[in-house]
Amino acid sequence: MQSLVFGLITGSLLAVATAGFALLRNTERFLHIAHGQFMALGAFLAVVLTAQWGLVPGVLVSVTVVAGAGVLCGALLFDPVKPQGGNVLLFTSIGLAWVIYALLIAVFGTEVRIFEVSLGQGWDLGPISLAPGELAILAIAALVILGLWLLLNRTGLGRSIRAVASNRELAEVRGVPVVRVSRVIWALSSALAAVAGILLGVLGTVTTELGWSNILLVLAAAVLGGTGNILGVIAASLVLGIVMDASALVIDTSYRPVVAFVILIGVLVLRPEGLFSVARRREVAA
Repeated sequence: MQSLVFGLITGSLLAVATAGFALLRNTERFLHIAHGQFMALGAFLAVVLTAQWGLVPGVLVSVTVVAGAGVLCGALLFDPVKPQGGNVLLFTSIGLAWVIYALLIAVFGTEVRIFEVSLGQGWDLGPISLAPGELAILAIAALVILGLWLLLNRTGLGRSIRAVASNRELAEVRGVPVVRVSRVIWALSSALAAVAGILLGVLGTVTTELGWSNILLVLAAAVLGGTGNILGVIAASLVLGIVMDASALVIDTSYRPVVAFVILIGVLVLRPEGLFSVARRREVAA
């Protein structure tokens, strides 16, 4: 039961990060490898600013700064090369990831950082033990995911985002402000990356390797969830988190990422379109 709880926490944080990654993937049509470094950037900014300004102001400013950085990168780096196709966008993202990684080392150094936040004394709830801070992290992740779902499905902006994800050219013909929606998507994706990075940092530590160590898990969850389905990506993230933490009962915890990629390889072999692919359901319905 304890592994299940830890798995839910891991999966919920992975879901926040992967939802932002999938949002950009579904609309901008490329794999944003630098997404992991935006996670690390958010965590580093927050660990520094919360020590000076307090938890809430530091986190809000950090998320805002990372969201703004995402919009600038989208406008200045990715939009000019977008006509050249997804491969160019992919390599641009890889280059950006290394630039951000180098800047993090240059500015913050390589030492491990810790948030000055206590998770609190654990509560013994029958077979499980849960600290108030862990419960708060799980609740925040759930609220963020719920907020994203409500935005995408209950607002005009969400309808515009879904229209762009479905058919960018048709959406533009129908009067959707595609450029403005693209800016919002970059802000949302980057903000979600920052939130995930901050929550990971509060739960553990903040290092310059945070981005690289998590982007592979984000990619795995995105592939498992399938294309065009944010809820599927969230479900896949939760499943992946639970399986990885449950595997610690039988193998060393350092092999947790290996478990994720074994599952990924199995899914790619048996169902390459993903477990929850919208495209696959449409084919079946047809």
